[in-house]
Amino acid sequence: MLIEYICLLLLGIAAGVAAGLLPGLHVNNIGVLALPLLSVFDPIGFAIFLTAMATSQSFINFIPSIFLGVPDEDTVLSLLPTHRLLIEGRGMEAVRITAKACLYGTFLSLLLLPLAFLVVPFAYSSIRGVMAPVLIVMISTLVIRERKSEKILWALATVLISGYLGWVCLNLDTLSTTQVLLPMFSGLFGLSTLLTGLQTSSTAHKQELGCDTKISDRSLWRNSLLGAVGGLLVGLLPAMSPSQIGILFQEVTALKERAKGSLEDARIREFITMVASLNAADAMFSIFAVYLMGNPRSGVSVMIQDIFGQIDLGLLALLAGVMLVSGLISFKIHLWLGERFTVLSSNIDFRKLSAGCIVFVIVMVVALSGFLGFLIMCVSTLIGLVPALAGVSRTHCMGCLLLPTLVFFLGL
Repeated sequence: MLIEYICLLLLGIAAGVAAGLLPGLHVNNIGVLALPLLSVFDPIGFAIFLTAMATSQSFINFIPSIFLGVPDEDTVLSLLPTHRLLIEGRGMEAVRITAKACLYGTFLSLLLLPLAFLVVPFAYSSIRGVMAPVLIVMISTLVIRERKSEKILWALATVLISGYLGWVCLNLDTLSTTQVLLPMFSGLFGLSTLLTGLQTSSTAHKQELGCDTKISDRSLWRNSLLGAVGGLLVGLLPAMSPSQIGILFQEVTALKERAKGSLEDARIREFITMVASLNAADAMFSIFAVYLMGNPRSGVSVMIQDIFGQIDLGLLALLAGVMLVSGLISFKIHLWLGERFTVLSSNIDFRKLSAGCIVFVIVMVVALSGFLGFLIMCVSTLIGLVPALAGVSRTHCMGCLLLPTLVFFLGL
């Protein structure tokens, strides 16, 4: 039995690596495809597979955002600062920072777990009564931060249009939630990003493989702790994503974009650290939420809840151990892949890569969601292009979940 569990843990890590590297592929999609494993392995083994996959993907998905310019919604905030380091020939430094931040975020999330036992159930029951105003304030903050009136209008339009899309899609009777989210997110954050990439030319920048990391361990730990706390907040706030919490933290800590979209040199590495740690912590707390709140916060945690109903303390401890082991292994894989990409980055044809990923995403959506899913993906892609053309943050497309959630808490 132990050997079987170890094999499933390693298989989950491999699946997480694939999900992290291939744009448009997500652990939720792989989890659905892997459901037949339940007929071969026991539920605990399948939960180990899912947890290892989610942990591994939270590390590896920074590699495409650093070298390929195709982040997913969780890592989109890291795209600008990591690309600045890449242009400076310091892509490997971005790899080392994100690897350490994800690992530190994993450790710190586990250390915060006892505190979460005391705080989360009370905070969750207390915040539900005021969730509607909290969501309104957060949506308003995300929109107003665009500063200029024209961009504020485009941001608001994106929130409303994507919100209406989400409300329509989530109320469809012909497709399950998983089948709907796949084409919707593939269009909003996958194809729209890839299509934008097709319109831009790629310039190779010579990379320094042995470059050092220009951030102190103290700063790494401090900003990783901030990210870990942010991951806990994502678990408490329905429909909020890591990128949105990251934006709010960015405003509070003054990690702001300067003119022409660049960050202060002294802040770049701190910001990358926070975003990477937040992403890893969110993957963990979304699973912890099944035990702490009885309310899953990700596709993987939904599958775990469907299998067990409610997980007990023993299973939670086992999954926490799986997260730690998976994080340590993924840390090494992250660095190894970063070195390979650093060497190969000057020879990558980004347009051909983007075109291949577009074909892959379309085939996957049609196979899993049918023709209706294909239509949802097309509409979602058009909406996802709006922020890119208007020059506002693509995170406003998360209105597809925020507005339906707001409507629910308003009792409409």
